[in-house]
Amino acid sequence: MINNSSQKASLSIIIISYNTRALLLGCLKNLNSAEPEHPFEIIVADNDSHDGTAAAVKKDFPGVILIQNGSNLGFGAAVNRAVRQAGGRYLMILNPDTVVVPATIDKMLDYLEDCEDDRVVGCRLRNGDGSLQLSCSRFPTPLRIFSLFSRLDVLLRGEKFQMYYEKLSLRGHKIVCPFHGLTPRMVDTVLGACFIIPRQLFEKAGGFDERYFMHYEEVDLFRSLQELGAGVYFLPGLVVTHYGAQSTAQDYVKMRLEQQRSLLLYLSKWHGPKAAQFIKAEFIIFGLLRLAGLFTVRVFRSGNRDKADEQYRAARMLLSNLVK
Repeated sequence: MINNSSQKASLSIIIISYNTRALLLGCLKNLNSAEPEHPFEIIVADNDSHDGTAAAVKKDFPGVILIQNGSNLGFGAAVNRAVRQAGGRYLMILNPDTVVVPATIDKMLDYLEDCEDDRVVGCRLRNGDGSLQLSCSRFPTPLRIFSLFSRLDVLLRGEKFQMYYEKLSLRGHKIVCPFHGLTPRMVDTVLGACFIIPRQLFEKAGGFDERYFMHYEEVDLFRSLQELGAGVYFLPGLVVTHYGAQSTAQDYVKMRLEQQRSLLLYLSKWHGPKAAQFIKAEFIIFGLLRLAGLFTVRVFRSGNRDKADEQYRAARMLLSNLVK
């Protein structure tokens, strides 16, 4: 890592935090575990955490540039604000619930610098137990969303029906068909937990659309980049641990509401209002079916009633938001 008084950074690592103090400190520790080939600066933009995040960063990592937002701005708006203070030629968007070491970052930058065209790079993500995550996907379309939520994508094997390049098993949701080999390949999107983008390209695309509070902002960015002729590349040979959904888990229902809202915004923006209305209708239908199923469980299952009640209340809130 470098600080403000050392050599100029070629990379700015931007981390948005919200009540993830322990994970963030672990992430920063790993980033400082070795001397990088490519100097980087770290910018932590804290969205008004109430768990002592800011004080801990100041105490343990004084070289980190800390931005204390007075409220929860959302992911995209916080990143855009951090970029305005970034000095690197490249930007790395990194979640606080990740484990990444400088050697991995150096290899991602080496790949970018060896390419002559405009590219974004992401890498393979794995869970804390070592199992693989779905790390890249195709752009959402009304047909793919419908196939995914109706489970028709299991039967319909054509690419136009499939959301993910890789497949999940029906049992355990484990990846059974990961990419073979370590050759980089062009994809529509990589997961927003970890990717590197040239700063000039980020600014050319207009940064993140701040109408997205959380979820789908990186998908929207990558779609804008496609319109500009830039490519998004997945590097399966480089691995980062991603614990996943740590901020989301703090208020599950609220984040699910944001996920629904963001997806409908994305579809309306890129496919038109009618496409968004079609998927909203699908969500309502499947929401009603789920609510009926959960109601049945509450009535007839005697064990673990509290969990069933909690799931029922969450499903009812999600559905009521859709039908407003």
